[in-house]
Amino acid sequence: MRNILQNYILILALIIITSGCATTINASRIVPAGSTEVTNYKTVAFLDFTGNKGIDASARMESTIIKAEVNGKKQYSVVDRKNINKILQEQQFQMTVANPDTIVDFGQLVGAEAIWYGNAESMYNVTRSYETRSECVRYVDGKCSVYREYRVPCENRSILVTITPKLSSVSTGKVVYSKDFQEKSSSYYCTDSYYMGRTEADLYNDALNRILYKYRLDIAPYVETVKIELMNKKDGTNKNSEELLKSGIEYAKVERMEKACELWATGLKETPASISLNYNMGICSELSSNYEKALNYYLKAEDNALKPIKTISNAIERTKENIENQKTLKRQM
Repeated sequence: MRNILQNYILILALIIITSGCATTINASRIVPAGSTEVTNYKTVAFLDFTGNKGIDASARMESTIIKAEVNGKKQYSVVDRKNINKILQEQQFQMTVANPDTIVDFGQLVGAEAIWYGNAESMYNVTRSYETRSECVRYVDGKCSVYREYRVPCENRSILVTITPKLSSVSTGKVVYSKDFQEKSSSYYCTDSYYMGRTEADLYNDALNRILYKYRLDIAPYVETVKIELMNKKDGTNKNSEELLKSGIEYAKVERMEKACELWATGLKETPASISLNYNMGICSELSSNYEKALNYYLKAEDNALKPIKTISNAIERTKENIENQKTLKRQM
């Protein structure tokens, strides 16, 4: 837990990208789950969802829960379906998800803290139409003199997938998470096209995968890549600190951030009012997970600039968000 939080918001990827005069680094940060309430229940069980896609959707969401990891650490323990079926048969248990008492009894039987259940539906629709084409039927001296129009059949295939997963606490019987997910997917083609259009199964999987992606963001913390721009403005530097600033940028380009930060720190001692050196030292602090210190550097850079600079403003907002995220992650992990 402690090691995860130490590495928390920015795990340095150090992929350096140079675009024009700006040098940026790609770094990863851990973002809290959309629902803190869900993360309070680490041992869960799944029941088949109702609806025409209930069994498939619940299995796919169960797989999403099982695979939810942060820094290689699984976030949930899921009761095996075989054990659930065995217990239900042995106990001759009749499950009614609409009854909170049933949820509590079932959860206690299978050893789960919370139970996932819900409903999943898909509506598939095919609309047929025609498009007009024309072709030459007579040529005179190499030029078309007579055209013929004809119609070709076309189809628009569309699907609407709606899933409502719910999580109920075994200790209270109350629903602690319920959300409606809905996604559409469509495909249009005509019979004279080489493209034959996507099948119902293809459209369903496309819509379902988008729902699963949103669901994953809700149920567990996740890694997000952020692009951070370095600054190389000379404002507030002298000849020596300007060279240290440039040298640090060069080391950053070859993934030597430790050396870059060392050079910038030396330069900042000589010219404390340097915009770029304060800003770049903020990045160094951010990468070492010292967000309060990073924020102070960014604020100094902004004060020295005497005007809004988008790069600095973005860094300030990002760092404030990281500070709040760290507090939330302590509760979720």
